[in-house]
Amino acid sequence: MNAFMKVARRINVRPQALGTAVSLLAVIVVFSLAAPRFLSASNLTSILYSASLLAIAAVAEAVVLFTGNYDLSVGSIIGLTAYVCYDVTSHAAWSQPLVILVGICFGAILGALNGLLVGYLKVPSMVATLGTLSVYRGLCSLYSGSREVTNDQIPAWLNALAPRSFLGVPFYVWLTLLMVLIMTFLLSSRPWGRKLYAFGANQNAAVSFGLNSRHILLGAYVASGAICGLVGMLMGARVGTINSLLGNGYEMTVIAAAVIGGVSLWGGTGSAVGAMLGALVYACLDNGLVLLGVEEYVRLIFQGVAIVGAIGIDAVVRRKVLRVGQRRAILEATA
Repeated sequence: MNAFMKVARRINVRPQALGTAVSLLAVIVVFSLAAPRFLSASNLTSILYSASLLAIAAVAEAVVLFTGNYDLSVGSIIGLTAYVCYDVTSHAAWSQPLVILVGICFGAILGALNGLLVGYLKVPSMVATLGTLSVYRGLCSLYSGSREVTNDQIPAWLNALAPRSFLGVPFYVWLTLLMVLIMTFLLSSRPWGRKLYAFGANQNAAVSFGLNSRHILLGAYVASGAICGLVGMLMGARVGTINSLLGNGYEMTVIAAAVIGGVSLWGGTGSAVGAMLGALVYACLDNGLVLLGVEEYVRLIFQGVAIVGAIGIDAVVRRKVLRVGQRRAILEATA
């Protein structure tokens, strides 16, 4: 057990992520007993498809949550990036091989605007990104003018890639695993990631030790925007027909997946692996309830209860950690 925990810590898998893994197993067992079709090959493939893009988006949201801030504009960034980039590159054949890179860069620019508002202008993240959520969605509607980007405007190589599988596993799932590995490395082994955790854990202490809050927040939002740009391009290729509503309301699903995966809303805690597992739990819950014939409003209630439960557990754990820290400080002061 100790050896297992050492390996988990080495790859930055936090205890919260391990708890999410246990929850995932419990959800799978319950639905496999209640709905025999749940473990069918076709249904598992459907779950993996649903969870793959959600997992990448949850990692994007987690990067911002690590700093103790929020990004409510992820759905709008996904939609605006997909529509604008596919529409623009469809009129310039030379740019189509680079369409993914174009989407990542465009998403990074949108994320940078969020970072400037939060990091430099000191606008509260919830207010700032709630505003850009509306602005980006409005710009997408204005640009589209009720038009759609059709399947023939998406590069053929991306259309062919979306349904592909390797070793029986959808390509998007492999891409998700690669993305999680890259982000795990950056968050656990590079100074950039350690600064995010340090700033989110205690902002005042981090600043007093010389960390530049503006740079940290700008970097977090740029990274989140870039990853959302990637999700937008992949999601657009998957659905085939893109309108101004792509990704609408996705931000709440993304935050739910991250929180269920053990990413703290108060910052400083969580992991990319946890965010991925949270997306899997969310996808399994949604899929299992559909198989059981549960009405949509009941599914929303179940999903809401799962979110509130995850936040409640996080709050209890945080409170206990603070109490332990206070006791240690008192003991050290009286020693």
